[in-house]
Amino acid sequence: MQIQEILYKGIKELKSQEIEEASLISKILLADILKCKREELINIAENNLNEKEENEFLSGIDRIKEGYPLEYITGKKEFMKMEFFVNENVLIPRSDTEILVEEIMNIKRGNCEILDLCTGSGAIRNFSCKIY
Repeated sequence: MQIQEILYKGIKELKSQEIEEASLISKILLADILKCKREELINIAENNLNEKEENEFLSGIDRIKEGYPLEYITGKKEFMKMEFFVNENVLIPRSDTEILVEEIMNIKRGNCEILDLCTGSGAIRNFSCKIY
């Protein structure tokens, strides 16, 4: 099956379950499987997938339809322009946490200490301010 065809199929499947950002999710999943950038999919849209890639994509779409997070399937999540490894053993960094980190970095004066205790991937440990 061609990339553009399977991508359309994935989008259609996710939309049928009223999953927001079906197009983005499908592209991220397929780009991860093909080990390319999401933007490159348009250039290779007419290429055919092999059976393993096809099955992996459709399986991923099924898991997402069941509520399994895309980030756990791909094993990664971007947080403040850095990529972090995630799996079922950690919480997925959220965009509202990025806002929290930005605000703390904006208001820090002198010694600022933050305790990041058992909150997930450790993503916020990588930013200035004394974070434990």
